[in-house]
Amino acid sequence: MNVWAFAKVVDDDARKLVFESIKEGKSRFGWSGEPDSDLRKKWDSKQAFLLSIRKDDWIVHVNMPQWGKCIAVRVAGEYGHDTGLEFEWGFDFRHYIPVDVSSLLVFARNDPAILPSVNLSPRTRQHRVLAVDDFIESIENLKTKKIKLAPGESRELHHLRKDTDKILQGLTELMHKNHKSKTLEGLLASVFRKMPGVVEVNENGYGWKSDYGADLIVTMKSSLVNLQFENRIVIQVKSFDGDHYDLSAVEQVRTAIKHFAADAGMVVTTAKKTRELMEAVQNLSTELDKPIDIIAGDDVARFVIENGKDLLFNLKIV
Repeated sequence: MNVWAFAKVVDDDARKLVFESIKEGKSRFGWSGEPDSDLRKKWDSKQAFLLSIRKDDWIVHVNMPQWGKCIAVRVAGEYGHDTGLEFEWGFDFRHYIPVDVSSLLVFARNDPAILPSVNLSPRTRQHRVLAVDDFIESIENLKTKKIKLAPGESRELHHLRKDTDKILQGLTELMHKNHKSKTLEGLLASVFRKMPGVVEVNENGYGWKSDYGADLIVTMKSSLVNLQFENRIVIQVKSFDGDHYDLSAVEQVRTAIKHFAADAGMVVTTAKKTRELMEAVQNLSTELDKPIDIIAGDDVARFVIENGKDLLFNLKIV
């Protein structure tokens, strides 16, 4: 599948007439005023690309139906030639491509739904949009209207952050791949030790003794006015992939909180959190009247980057 961008229709009347033609099922391209300009009979290298357009391609008319707008439409057939559209200067836009009217979308060229990688600023009368997958994602964004910018956020920054989320998920998957079972506990222990306010991190899951549900025991110092006190948090670590449905980690946190008289609990899992896991954690928190949290999926990568990025990255410029 290819995506074609048409541009350089500068006359307002031409924009209106071409738009009406698109709504009737014919996407048109100019420079075709002569009656014998049918490309199937008379070769024209500047417009020969029209013969390469196939069913299910997309065409985007840039700055149409007015400046700053775009029209996207799905191709329904192959190149055709007819009498064209009538203007003050005569007939033109005889070249046409059949299109599926039901697919037609009109949108602002810089709509937040359009990924920045999709080039809708042709320097010539036509070009191919090479980022086809991103274009299709942009079309879906336009249909669902799910892209909304935060106040002061640019379109480019929004999509950069969205793509960064994919990178974070990939980083969590790498941690799962390279840190099975106890080795992930060791990595997280190193990260907790770098956090402000952490007094001690006990890697409780090693050795032959039962860990009583706590892989890590983290002691943090807090202060209130002139009072200083310590909170003990028990943490259950799971190196899983996919979605996390196994609720044994929650029961292990229950055991650990009671055994170690902990003030709070946490489940850290490289898998993605599920509704069942979140409900189990919330129910246990309510039952014990203690805060219990989950760090799951790409949030594991966020946690490690925020508190222990030097463990993962060499950020020095050499």
